[in-house]
Amino acid sequence: MSGDRPPAEGPGDRPERGDDALPSDLDATFDFDAEFAKAFGPQPPVRSVIVAPVADARKLAEVCTLASVHAHVVPVKGLGCALVTVDPASGEADVEKLSAVLRGAEIVLLVVREEAIEGQTWRDGQRGEDPRPGLLLSLWPDVMQQLVLGKLDAAEAAGAALGGEGSRIGSFWKLFTRRGGEPDADVPPGERS
Repeated sequence: MSGDRPPAEGPGDRPERGDDALPSDLDATFDFDAEFAKAFGPQPPVRSVIVAPVADARKLAEVCTLASVHAHVVPVKGLGCALVTVDPASGEADVEKLSAVLRGAEIVLLVVREEAIEGQTWRDGQRGEDPRPGLLLSLWPDVMQQLVLGKLDAAEAAGAALGGEGSRIGSFWKLFTRRGGEPDADVPPGERS
């Protein structure tokens, strides 16, 4: 009976040890899943942009210094400020720290990758719902789209300030005095906070 015999093997059914053989490093140690993830998995961020509802870029830069967030802070009329992180990979950690300091404010993070833009909202150090970045960019001022797409260098933007630099004590002093380092002249020394 023909059902009792195994089928005959053809020329391509069994690898031969010759020029057509698999490389030796693929025999036992090749991890297809790891190689696939490395080649096609999440790509590192190209840019991370945080949007905070704070109007004063200089004061927000001081808050960034207090929170150890390194970013260029750009004022955006009608929106607050955009922060372009110095290290694009630190965006999520930076927005978490910043949202914990700016309690009660909803902060948006846009992470730009090679082929996509991802959005996150944060409040009080906790991640919220993910917004649609395209919808946000269509509603926000044009300068936001320029910052997110890298067409505008945040360091060169009008009114930009660098956050995360300098001493935390100096930043604290600047934030809680009226003129950025000078004590309140019209408040008696015993009543200053």
